Amino acid sequence: MIVRSFELPTLSALPRRFYAPVGFAIGALVLGLSQTPLAEPFLGRVFLFYIGTSLAYVFMPLIRRGDIPLVAAWVVLLSELLPGFTGHMISAQNVLADGLGVLMAAAPIYVARFRQIQQGDTRPESRRSADN
Repeated sequence: MIVRSFELPTLSALPRRFYAPVGFAIGALVLGLSQTPLAEPFLGRVFLFYIGTSLAYVFMPLIRRGDIPLVAAWVVLLSELLPGFTGHMISAQNVLADGLGVLMAAAPIYVARFRQIQQGDTRPESRRSADN
């Protein structure tokens, strides 16, 4: 039997100089969409913040894994404070949905790291030669 090898095309990482504008664009898009009727249902908000956080992980793979959920938490905060300017109250249900969306996107990253540690796949203590 003859087997042909099949390779998927690989995408190179986005250059770091584009991380801030891309992150800002993703955050602004999620923030804007969170104020529309699209994000009124609970699952709509969960899905919106899940997609936003996942896009950040996809487009910015060299960012530390904890920084993306940290910035996403600020977007969650802003999405709840914006309606306050028009006289609406902060909704605990919306905060829960937003946080759950971020958690659903970030949790697999941390589970994968936990598995690496359990398998002994760790870097040496000192990552810089000048630290010695």
